[in-house]
Amino acid sequence: MKYYILLLASIISYSSLSQEIITSEQQEDTQLEEVIVSTTRLPEINRNSASSVIVITQKEIESYAQFNSDMSVILGLAIPSIGLSSNTTSNRSQTLRGRQILVLIDGIPQSTPLRNTDRDLRTISPYALSRIEVIEGATSLYGSGGAGGIVNFITKKGVQGKVFSGSTSLALTDAFISKGKNTNGYKLNQQFSGTIGDVDYLIHAGIIKSGRSVDGEGQYISPRYGLGEVTTQNLLTKIGYNLNANNRIELMYNFYNALQDTDLIGTGGKYLHTPQIGTIGKKDPAAKNEGTKYNHNAYLTYTSKEIWTNTDVEAALFGQKLYTLFDYRPHNPKSPRWEETGGQATIKAEKLGARLSILSKINFTEDIKTSYIAGGDYLVDKTSQPLVDGRLWVPELKAYNSALYLQTRTTFYNNLMFKAGIRYDHIQVKVPDYKTIPPKQNQQGIAVKGGTLNYDNISFNAALLYTVTREFNPYISFSQGMSIYDLGRILRDANDDVVSKIATDPVVTNNYEVGFTSKIGNNWNFKAAYFLSTAKLGSDLQAGEGGFWKVVRSPQRIQGIELSFDGKPVNWATVGGSFSSYEGKLKLDNSSSYDTYMSGLSIAAPKLSLFTSITPIQNFVFNLYYTHTAKRDCFTPMPNKEGVLTYKEGEGRVAAIDLFNFHTAYQYNKNIQLSLGIENLLNKTYYTSASMLTARDAEYARGNGRYYTVSLTFTY
Repeated sequence: MKYYILLLASIISYSSLSQEIITSEQQEDTQLEEVIVSTTRLPEINRNSASSVIVITQKEIESYAQFNSDMSVILGLAIPSIGLSSNTTSNRSQTLRGRQILVLIDGIPQSTPLRNTDRDLRTISPYALSRIEVIEGATSLYGSGGAGGIVNFITKKGVQGKVFSGSTSLALTDAFISKGKNTNGYKLNQQFSGTIGDVDYLIHAGIIKSGRSVDGEGQYISPRYGLGEVTTQNLLTKIGYNLNANNRIELMYNFYNALQDTDLIGTGGKYLHTPQIGTIGKKDPAAKNEGTKYNHNAYLTYTSKEIWTNTDVEAALFGQKLYTLFDYRPHNPKSPRWEETGGQATIKAEKLGARLSILSKINFTEDIKTSYIAGGDYLVDKTSQPLVDGRLWVPELKAYNSALYLQTRTTFYNNLMFKAGIRYDHIQVKVPDYKTIPPKQNQQGIAVKGGTLNYDNISFNAALLYTVTREFNPYISFSQGMSIYDLGRILRDANDDVVSKIATDPVVTNNYEVGFTSKIGNNWNFKAAYFLSTAKLGSDLQAGEGGFWKVVRSPQRIQGIELSFDGKPVNWATVGGSFSSYEGKLKLDNSSSYDTYMSGLSIAAPKLSLFTSITPIQNFVFNLYYTHTAKRDCFTPMPNKEGVLTYKEGEGRVAAIDLFNFHTAYQYNKNIQLSLGIENLLNKTYYTSASMLTARDAEYARGNGRYYTVSLTFTY
């Protein structure tokens, strides 16, 4: 630990990098407050958002991706209130401020609230992105799913002003401490873009192949939901046509695929004693490669500027189609499932939607000005959970969501800003007649009569920001979010024979926040926030029979703080940091107070993140990242049937983790860049936070050891 402290003192680093805010089109000295955020639907300067909004730029994304290109890893490092990655394909424990995240790609929903895949953070390659915008705290800006906030992946745009431009990038990855263990992998990305007359285009294709995963001791990591030996493919295409100076049509299509093909099987594993590891073996012949078989996204947008004075209009059609496979589960006589057979669950989801928005400004006087956006959303969402053999674990659910919204921002005398918005959602979920799958052969499934579930919700948001001086800009905000939380998980475990008898009320959250932003001199930015999130009927996961998680509904209360800073002590160095700590409690039956801790699947351990970026000579940069997660040990183990003290699943003891990551790059002649990334610089052997909190023998696994990535990029 002394070594860490000494190294920390020497680098004064930060984790989130998200506060540096440098886009590929901007200069290195671009400041935080100049970034325009679009995910708020009413575009605004970041410092005027009067809430916790974080932007991770393309430069930052690619820096993180140099040592680990998995999106759940990048977000766990970059966003203060998102827990560290589980180092698996599942982001089940990665909540935002302890609640569900609504994940978008260019505003297209990736989350599947009808039956949560826990894979929505891994739906696009980082190399296809121009930036990531994150809204922390409950929001209903895009409808159901944002109980904890929004992560919006915004795809790349083509280079303007050139008929043809391109880039080619090749990277090799390996853990050299484990020679002969097939830990080597590669990354290949190719991009072309340009403008021909009024037409612009972009084609970006990439493939990432990871080798076997090993921990700090060179031991194979368990392949269960593993990120080792995964092939990821991504194709992004865009074409735009400028009808004239004010009117534009744009078409986008993005394909993503990530499947694991390994000859390792998980063996061993004893919680708090020994990890589950990977050993070479034979999978069940019925097992299919686990992962996302496909994720298709597309949109067609039409924008018209100045359709009348100070008024723009945008119309969009969009769609998504997803198919993901979970791991194969053999029959276990001690814990039978699916009529005492083995099987492999999948989730299929399709979305088709449309949006229409009107953005306008009203200048009442020179000192009082209002901007507003009004519009409507429509979304059809179909989701089911079949087994690979065709049996329906969750029948096809169809949700029809129509909404109207109004969002306003008014400034008074350039130092007082008031924001307010309202949204009305009407959701109909049609559930067909279906029959549950019993765990045992001699049991009968419950025949459930379907029906239509109706949800009507009005949500509000309001915020006040006052610019006292550049050094102190306080704000206060209130926002609401609504989520239909994992309806399929509830229905597949139904004990009632009529769907209307099943408790399926949505989660409605209220987020209260107070904070401030500060700019000192020209080099330093600071931000602090305290938040309180409440839900009269929240949702948490609890271990049930057969090893499946079940939804527990109860009143919840989460509160916490977030701090961040960044600045330039000298012209050739940037430093910064962030800290996040929050805790959640709930009321159990007959309780009059919030006296029970929420599970680790919702609440992440406190996290400190630091970074330093140094440019000792022109075109040479060194980035060093440090991440510390504190312990969370708030649950008491209870005696099991044998009298041994055992932690309940989801309520495990989480120990502290300290990790260093490194990236350096050299730019030669503006056309060639050579980069080196090192994940887990000190080769620390550690258990992931998710494996500790889950408290399952089969999921008690370690994180990656030291991995090196060398890449070469040509631009032309």
